[in-house]
Amino acid sequence: MSNNDMRLDRRTTIRATGALATTGLIGLAGCTGGSDGGGNDASGSGGGGQSGGQGGVTSGTTAGKELTPVVHGAVQGGATGILSTVMMAQGFDEKHGIELKPELFASPPKVQKQLVFNQDIPTAYMGSIIATRMVAKDKHPQLVGPYMLNHTYVMAKKDGPVQTPEDLAGKKVSFASTAADAWLKFVVLLNETHGVSPDDLKFVQSAPPAALNLLEKGEVDAILSFEPLATIALTKFDFQVVFSPRDAWARSADLPLTTVDLAWTKAWYDSNPDAGEGLARAFVETQQYLNDNMDSVIEAHKDAFGFKTQEQVDLGKKRLKAIYPTKWNEQSFEESEMAMVKKAKALGLIDVEPTKEIFNWVL
Repeated sequence: MSNNDMRLDRRTTIRATGALATTGLIGLAGCTGGSDGGGNDASGSGGGGQSGGQGGVTSGTTAGKELTPVVHGAVQGGATGILSTVMMAQGFDEKHGIELKPELFASPPKVQKQLVFNQDIPTAYMGSIIATRMVAKDKHPQLVGPYMLNHTYVMAKKDGPVQTPEDLAGKKVSFASTAADAWLKFVVLLNETHGVSPDDLKFVQSAPPAALNLLEKGEVDAILSFEPLATIALTKFDFQVVFSPRDAWARSADLPLTTVDLAWTKAWYDSNPDAGEGLARAFVETQQYLNDNMDSVIEAHKDAFGFKTQEQVDLGKKRLKAIYPTKWNEQSFEESEMAMVKKAKALGLIDVEPTKEIFNWVL
């Protein structure tokens, strides 16, 4: 690993999240919530095991059972990283027979790269379009279920040249990478719902935090951002949301849209099927918990979310609750992901055929 990569063990995580105990979160069980993820409840207990292979050395016990360590690529803090933090703090991993071992990286793209190229990190997250590309290259990531519902938004200045999605044609739009699933899903839906072609956009590459200042200075016309940066931007700058890919997909296809999905390598799962099921169930329960306790989680993790003011905290409580699925439904998940990959192929954004090899529904 490079010097910029960070390791986080359970003891460090629990120490860093000690505020959970003082706010009454420790020990509360996850409850079923709404149906934003759609479909069948997959939150029952299960999993556990002592399978061999990558990550298969047993470590620790719970209720007399040995736990299987599961190395998981993640980021620290933010709307994505908080999933690992809360899972460990609440013991949802141990409840399902595993011990989560997060390996932290600076950004989501770096996490996905590790899943493909680093055999020591066999579980993480990945988008369906990237997964399709990897399968075509004889890599074998498998998407297990929704990690997070799509929480990207196109934002522009309230007094700027972009007031509607159609106004994006010919304008400078900033994001980190045109190869990321978040960008690809955005341009697919912008084209489908508003007729703006990907070629009509003038892409400006910039890290999402830096893009906020580019937009404020008028150096770009719009940015594609995500939570919690979007919440911060809406309180800090005179910005407005002009397009939501998730809302557009709901109107167009009546299907849930994810940003990224829980993923692992086929080789790891084949050696650790019980741990894989336990990991999936632990994520479902963590997602349910976040929905049911989002206000308290944000209060306990203001710094992790990057919230500096009470206004940001209050708005975050409203905006972040809807981005964690509370139930997993195989049919809608696979239908949505396959449809998105097909549309990306039709637009020429990828040159490989969609395949159901990217899926492994273990629940």
